[in-house]
Amino acid sequence: MKTKTPFLKIKRCSGFTLLELIVAMVLLVIAMSIVFEAFTGTTRAWRRGTEVADGIKHGDFAMNKLAAALNSTVYFYNPNKSYAFTFEKGSHGGLPADTITFVTASSAFMPEGSPLQNGPHRIKIYIDDDENGDPALFAKAVPALADIEEFESEYLTEPHLVSRAIQGIEIQLYNEETDDWTASWEKENSVPERVKIQVYVPSDDDAEDPLVFTRILDIPVAESVKKKLTGPSNIKQNNTTGSRTPSGSGSPTGRSRGSSGTGTGINIPKR
Repeated sequence: MKTKTPFLKIKRCSGFTLLELIVAMVLLVIAMSIVFEAFTGTTRAWRRGTEVADGIKHGDFAMNKLAAALNSTVYFYNPNKSYAFTFEKGSHGGLPADTITFVTASSAFMPEGSPLQNGPHRIKIYIDDDENGDPALFAKAVPALADIEEFESEYLTEPHLVSRAIQGIEIQLYNEETDDWTASWEKENSVPERVKIQVYVPSDDDAEDPLVFTRILDIPVAESVKKKLTGPSNIKQNNTTGSRTPSGSGSPTGRSRGSSGTGTGINIPKR
């Protein structure tokens, strides 16, 4: 009698083939890439948003000071050009770096405790390197009747750091004859009627374009240029009466318009 031998059931272990592993790894890499791009994009957008908000704060700060200083410009006619507005084109680090000087009665750009902040003074606004070698917005002030040519040599005024965020400034002047903006200023003893100012706030990311803030400002005292109002430095001695009388009359500002500025704009580049 034959006995039946039970068949041995051999269980096969299930697993992944090499092709399945390769496909899974490819899908995992794709998914991780999508997640990483989404994360870095969100982080970049958040960082750029914070940078733009901070740049707007610095841009408004500088523009408000410029508007206050130019709105309070003081001008009298005299042969020494003591009250003349001067303008010089320049560039620094690939950005415009123009320089302007004028006499103002505003305390804008004046450091705390400055003896010049309570009266008319000549102010110089320009771009220069800070202690770290980075461009920044600076201001210098000297007495109002200081000789323009001796501005730097005679008065060893310490520069006042206005803003490290502002690393560029561009000035354009309104030309009545052409009804257009010009980058040149040929009048040696005068004050422009209207200026267009642009300040630049660069990004920490070199791939991003700088923020550009634009404002058009009227200078009210420019009206006195046409009348050639004379100032205290032109007082003459009256030999017949023995009294001192000015050779002209008029207010130091000669304001005909109360507008301090028009057309404020912020240029935020789009990626």
